[in-house]
Amino acid sequence: MINFDFYMGYLPKPLLKLLRILVILAGIVLLLVAGFFLFLTLTEFSPPPGLVPVVMGKGKAMDRTKRTFTFFTWNIGYAGLGREMDFFYEGGSLVMPEKEQFDRYFGGIQKTVTANDSTDFIFLQEVDVHSKRSWFFNEYAALSEKLTGFFNVFSQNYGCWYIPVPLHDPMGRVKAGLATFSKRKPESAQVRYFKTNMSWPKRLAFLKRCFILLRYPLDNGKDLVILNTHNSAYDSTGVWLKKELAMLDSAMQAEYQRGNYVVAGGDWNSNPRGYATGNMISGDRGTLVDPQIEPGFAPGWEFVFDPRQPSNRAVDKAYRKGITKTTLIDFFVVSPNIEVIQVHTIPLGFADSDHNPVVMNIRLK
Repeated sequence: MINFDFYMGYLPKPLLKLLRILVILAGIVLLLVAGFFLFLTLTEFSPPPGLVPVVMGKGKAMDRTKRTFTFFTWNIGYAGLGREMDFFYEGGSLVMPEKEQFDRYFGGIQKTVTANDSTDFIFLQEVDVHSKRSWFFNEYAALSEKLTGFFNVFSQNYGCWYIPVPLHDPMGRVKAGLATFSKRKPESAQVRYFKTNMSWPKRLAFLKRCFILLRYPLDNGKDLVILNTHNSAYDSTGVWLKKELAMLDSAMQAEYQRGNYVVAGGDWNSNPRGYATGNMISGDRGTLVDPQIEPGFAPGWEFVFDPRQPSNRAVDKAYRKGITKTTLIDFFVVSPNIEVIQVHTIPLGFADSDHNPVVMNIRLK
């Protein structure tokens, strides 16, 4: 064993003093880092199982004789990923937009959403309520004020007091989630969280993904059941997607077996079954996303999407038509007792978000 005290006795006093200061500083840094992770662990967003969200807003009672419905889904990218933006975590360098950009992006989002306020159901993802990346603006409250005549349900799926990366400009505080807006009052609302959390400590700074389920009784004794989902990204192995789709499939099939009508939509972070890049006519550079949805998910159900337009773009660089990689990951899945009348993607050119919205009309058989 080396006797460090013996060698320390031969060091010059100035150097010895410097070493002691460095050891003390190193100890302080370690304590600060340990304290930081302890704080994040103690304040970790841990949603309770079986969460029943509060239904807010003012709409109409459900018309139980109604058989045609319109759906709108859009990942608004927290109004921070408009056309000019890139994102550091996916190869870019930016963390958040300038205030002027954010105001412009969110103004465009409000305009598009309110222009579609004749829709029966609006599914939104990545809606911030108190985040540094969106200038601590409550997007859910602002959209709720604009969408008068709607009931609304919010479910938090992202919460961290301080994300320390990137070091030069940390993301800081994040609080965000999913929002579902409905012209008709649901009989019940549920939030179900996927069991796909990352291991500690990475999970402290990542989403706790979930889906919102709303139920509407009809006069034929059946229910219309709608699900707003936002599935995992950065899942190259497909492990998370497989678990999430298994949970979604179980919920969807259980409702269908009871004779109910089921519509699931949102940002799946995977391509719909039947998607092919060659069908795109928008002039964008279409690509596939891995992992793909396995054939065992929702067999016999219809995947509803607009094959002509992309719904999502890569954010490693600012958007440039024909050069930026695009794909299609925003769509609906409907049960076999539903007839799809029309579906189209609104070609916004990713002006205000890294996603384009998708609208679908259906008829209950």
